[in-house]
Amino acid sequence: MNDLRVISRVMVFLLLLLFLIVHGGAGASGTPGVSGAIGAGLPETVRAIYLPANRLNSRRLTEAIHYANLANLNAVVVHVKDPRGHVAWNSRNPIALSIGAVKGGGAVERALKRLKENHLWSIAKIDVFSDDLLARNHPGVGIEDNTHGGLWQDKNGLGWTNPFDTRVWDYVLDLCRELAAMGFDELQFDYVRFPSDGRLSRIRYPLVQEGVSKARCIGDFVSHARDRLKPLGVVLSVDLFGLTAWKRDDFGVGQVLEEIDPYVDVICPMFYPSHFPTGFLGWEAPGDHPYKIMALSMAALKKRSSRRIRPWIQGFWYASGQIHAQIDGAASQGGSSWAVWNPSGNYSILYQALATSMDTTFPAPVLYPSLESLRKKGVGIVHGDRTIVNLTDYTGGDSVLSLERPEPGAPPRFATPSAVVATMDEAILDRILSKRNIAYPRLATKISKVIRVATLISQDTGIDPRKMGEAPVHVNWDQGCVFTPSVPPALLKLFRAAANP
Repeated sequence: MNDLRVISRVMVFLLLLLFLIVHGGAGASGTPGVSGAIGAGLPETVRAIYLPANRLNSRRLTEAIHYANLANLNAVVVHVKDPRGHVAWNSRNPIALSIGAVKGGGAVERALKRLKENHLWSIAKIDVFSDDLLARNHPGVGIEDNTHGGLWQDKNGLGWTNPFDTRVWDYVLDLCRELAAMGFDELQFDYVRFPSDGRLSRIRYPLVQEGVSKARCIGDFVSHARDRLKPLGVVLSVDLFGLTAWKRDDFGVGQVLEEIDPYVDVICPMFYPSHFPTGFLGWEAPGDHPYKIMALSMAALKKRSSRRIRPWIQGFWYASGQIHAQIDGAASQGGSSWAVWNPSGNYSILYQALATSMDTTFPAPVLYPSLESLRKKGVGIVHGDRTIVNLTDYTGGDSVLSLERPEPGAPPRFATPSAVVATMDEAILDRILSKRNIAYPRLATKISKVIRVATLISQDTGIDPRKMGEAPVHVNWDQGCVFTPSVPPALLKLFRAAANP
């Protein structure tokens, strides 16, 4: 009998232990269902920048990694699902595929790989209930307009899905499970709310959970998300309006801190100073007080939240001093973690602010070999299929280019000016564009520069690119940077000798 009692107690203990592992136990705050190990693996301090899906090119990532090593940044927020409903990775979700939402191309996957290789915390940003594609293609889950029964649209003309509809929950969380399987460290919910703009009085929800308020609905979604996703080992965070720290009602969008806080690891309030309303705390222009907005908002939020707090820093419209004022304001309340938002992913001003605070100057990232390093190469030759298409004298600063007619049935590899210009070193393209006073973005891709320079060839020579033959053209990129069909005799001799060895 005693043996049976011992076995019974052991079984009860093991079942209880299993329950705690699966359901997360009780947190230090005593909140039911919240694990004391919540956010396991999450770095003590997370300092991040945001990158939109259309800025996930190699050079933007190289820049982010370069400055992360210099400026004590250790994370990147990647926007993987936007308000239009576009999914930026190669999702295999049948609904996403059927509505044309999948806009992958491998950029997200390649970006995640590089973040992992460089030991940067990877955060996938998922816009939840603002989903125009899903709302339009599955009208039953969209918010309706009570004046005509069709799809309701916000001020940007985008449809929204119904937060009361659990079919929407399942769709979003199925996508999140893919992201977790890909290896993202953290899943960050944005637009986890009801609409805040547009003709709100015309909204009709085709499905409503009886007796469930908007705030409870959002809390239930986050709770359900936790049950579905935490067993996968990911950290969960949520973006909240900045006013959530100051208000205990949901101000129409369903965001009440106490309904959300127990089920996430990190609260990410959007304390953008310029977005606070006129008259807030008695200020006519709250955006003129970035330090105080951040410090006071952090203090208000910390009184009500038991989670980690990682505020969004306004990285747009502001000069470096105003950006750093927000960082200092968060630090004054013990906030060592933050993420900077710039919608275009341009952080030159942030890097300037961080360099100033560290009393240093950050070197620019090396994206490709400099002109100075190329000078040592002497003469470089690019071979086409039958002849050469690019002979460059790096010492003298000269390039001789030639189109090449393709063989019958062969692909036209070098039959256009752009294809030939693409064989030139990028530093030479920079030199030509700079000398010709043609502006281009700091992180412009090589192909965008190629197109500009190729246009100069026909412009300078007066030859229609469609009629441009195999006659070589010359450019001296050390001086005038003008293309001409007249090639210096010594270079022409060298070019012909190389073309016909």
